[in-house]
This record gives sequence, C-alpha cells and structure tokens, in this order.
Amino acid sequence: MELTALHARLHEIGASTEEQNSDILQNRFVPDELVNQLKDAGAFQLWVAQSYGGHQSHVLDLMQAVQTLSYYNGSLGWILGVTGTAALSSGYLPAEVAQKIYGHPRAMTGGWAAPAGRAKRAEGGLLVSGKWSWGSGIRYCSHIVGGILVNQGEDQRPLSAIAFFDPKDVTFIDNWEVLGLNGTNSIDYQVKSLFVPDGYWMPFPVRKAQIDETLYRFSFLGALSTGVASVGLGLAQRAIDEIMKLSKQKVPNGARRSLSERPVVHEKVAIMQARYQSCKLLLEENVRKNWAEAEKGNISALTKSELRLASTYAVEECTAIVSQAYKIGGGSSIWNGVKLQELLKDIHVVSQHGMVGPSNFEIAGRVAFDLKVNEWLL
Repeated sequence: MELTALHARLHEIGASTEEQNSDILQNRFVPDELVNQLKDAGAFQLWVAQSYGGHQSHVLDLMQAVQTLSYYNGSLGWILGVTGTAALSSGYLPAEVAQKIYGHPRAMTGGWAAPAGRAKRAEGGLLVSGKWSWGSGIRYCSHIVGGILVNQGEDQRPLSAIAFFDPKDVTFIDNWEVLGLNGTNSIDYQVKSLFVPDGYWMPFPVRKAQIDETLYRFSFLGALSTGVASVGLGLAQRAIDEIMKLSKQKVPNGARRSLSERPVVHEKVAIMQARYQSCKLLLEENVRKNWAEAEKGNISALTKSELRLASTYAVEECTAIVSQAYKIGGGSSIWNGVKLQELLKDIHVVSQHGMVGPSNFEIAGRVAFDLKVNEWLL
C-alpha cells in the first residue's frame, strides 16, 4: 500500500475505535481485529528494510501515522509507535535472520530493550533468563524483544544486547492495571534458561547497521523518542478539538454565555494552539536535521541531543495542553467516557516514558556546554 493510501486507511481504522473505546478501556487491550487491520495496511512495515518487503520510509512517515492513530485512540497510537520503532532492527540484524523475522508482511516486533535479563554463552548462542516490564503490544507480536546483559567472563564487562524470542517461549504476566493507555496491555513477561541462537541477538545500542542506509544511521533511541512524542502530539491535537467543541455547547450554571464566547477561553485556546504548533514544528525540524546528517554519514552528538530535547519538550508541552483543555472543561471533563478525561490519563502515562523524561533536558544542557555525555544514550 502506498504511503498516501496508508495514511488514509489509518484515519479509517482510528475512527473505528471510537465505538469500541469503552471495551478497550475495560479489557485493557485493543481488539485483535484492529491490530490485524494495521498489519494488513502495512503500518508496522514503515521502518522495515526494503530488502525484506518493508517501506524503509522517512522517520516523519511513522510519526504522522502515530499521530493519526493517537488522535483517535492513544493506546493504538502507542502500540504503533513502540513496535513500529522496533522495526529498525531489520537494518541491524544479519540478513538471513532479518529475513526470517521481518520478511513476512504481517511481521511485528516489540518489547523492552533495557537490559533487565541476563545471558551466558552457550554453544551456538546464548542461554537467557529474565523478566521485563512495559511489553506494549507484545500479545500481537511475531517476535518479542528483551534487553540483556551478556556475561563476557570475569575479566570483561557484561555486554548490553537485545534478544529476539518466539512468543511461544515467553510467559506473559497479566498485570497492566494503570492510570492511562489502558489498551496498550503493556504487561510484564519473562523467559527462563531460553536458548537464543546466534544471529537472534545483537549488541544494543547498535554501533553500526548491517544495511548502510539513511534510516538505519538514524539514532535508534532518538527515533523511539519521536514515536513517544508523536503520541503526545496526537493526544494534544484531539484535546484542542474536544475543548473547542465542548466550549460551543457548554453554558456554565448561572451564566448566559457559552464558554466559546468568553475572552479568557479565547486566550487560553489560542495559547494552546500556539504551543502545539511550535513544539510540533520544532520536533519535525530536528528530525529533518538528523535525517540530513544521516544521509551524509554520521549524526553529531549535538544534533542527536537536539532531537531528544525536541521530543522531550514536545511531550512536556502536550501534557500542558491536555491539562489546560481538561481544566477549561470544568466539571464536564471528569466523567468516565468523556474524551477529555481519557486524554488527561493517557498523556500523563506518555510523559513518564524515559525517552522523554526530565533527565533529557540535563543531557541536552551538558551537550550544549560541550561537556562529556554517554553518546549511546542519544
């Protein structure tokens, strides 16, 4: 499916979640049918290498897709954001393994890359044990990722890596009872003494891609941060639309005029719109700057840090926008089933992700002062 047709299809799929929203919140996962529709549309193939049948598209294409879905349902947008980013691995794995994992048009990978698991060498691979959290969307994945520390022997530091598991070898722990993004079903999962063949694990963060193309020179963590920020942008855009719609309808008790006729509401909505446009444009500008450097070869630490700064700033601004919309709505915002309440819960979960946490401001500041940082964190 061409990208223009794909984005149109995403609007259709997203809009269909409106009638299923209460079930999604109650069940704590999105229906298989919706994810299957995204697979059929090729949404999870946006960052899969062309060698394996993927789009190998620009970073902005996945960002747009995530924003579109998040506008309608934050959980669905989040699932695409984090698993769509994981498809970058198609450019890092050995070709034979990448073909097996990503060669199927309905391939989907996801999991937690932080090294919560442990591994030791075995003949032909690794023996892996571990328990991971934040398994967003893994119930739908064809392969599941887990971050590990590989024992290199007494004289060497453990190697940080990620391993790919067949879902049938993974134990799911149903513990996703949270404030927002309920439908992501971001459960814990574990494996015990699981043999992972060589080729199905790789050092992480990756220093050099197997496929030397612009998309795979882009920072993996930087790309992940744009996916998280894109969920925030979709939620913020919806919050602005929701409060404008409510403001035209609502006349507060004892008042004669609707909210939309009040100067104070005009001012607040205008500022919300300005904040949304500014953080969105800043993020897109920095994505393009990182892409331009990746086209030439390596991306500088400063450019990478500016992208992480823009992603973090975008989520901070989007959180403020959604919170302001919720406040303007007054008592009308607090009820279960009201979109403004759902948006408030979702954005406050988005804001807790490490890729857009406050520490990113500190790192960007250190880079601005030309102080030493761990560049692999960028």
